[in-house]
Amino acid sequence: MKTNKLIFLLTFLFVILSAVEGSHSTSVYAATATPSATQDIQDKIKKMVEENISSTEASLREKINLQILVGYVGVINSINSGNITIDSKEGPLIQITTDAKTTFIKSGSVTKLSSLALSDKIIVIGTLIKDDIILAKRVAVVQVDPNPMTSSTLVAKISSVDIKKKTIGLNINNQEVLYTLTKKSTIKLIDLKTDQTIFAITKKYEGKDYLSRAKVIQLP
Repeated sequence: MKTNKLIFLLTFLFVILSAVEGSHSTSVYAATATPSATQDIQDKIKKMVEENISSTEASLREKINLQILVGYVGVINSINSGNITIDSKEGPLIQITTDAKTTFIKSGSVTKLSSLALSDKIIVIGTLIKDDIILAKRVAVVQVDPNPMTSSTLVAKISSVDIKKKTIGLNINNQEVLYTLTKKSTIKLIDLKTDQTIFAITKKYEGKDYLSRAKVIQLP
């Protein structure tokens, strides 16, 4: 519809231009027509055409952006009147606009915007309205484990091996620390003996020590 209007406007302006140029060529009969006046009219018409084209391009660009589905992950920086601002690693602050069709998910259940809080980590999926402004279709809160598993490595001497309990005791700072094998551990306890020195990959979760890999090393 807008394209048809643009074509109509351009045609109309072309007719006016032709009329103006015609009046200029027959200036003998039109005492008020001067080259400067004609040029002024042409400049005004040219400006009108350029402004209309720019407006149409901007409108088309917005329509194209609304068809682009994007996703961001970030931490909520502010919540105000249905708008959310998040800190994203991908650049500056991202403004999230929500409406009645936006779905909010928290702890695996559909919820409301009011259940979101500052510092919540969220995943946002929506359409791009303008640079750094998104109309959200779905906002999901990422559950952060308060006790994340940490990994480390060490070299220590074996103080005990319990095949039934699947534990290995290691001498750490002259004290025995018991490590339980992880479910995916590749360690074969039957091949390990006390007083052997091993290089081990350990994990700590909820205050408990685990062993995922170990290799016997020969010290000089």
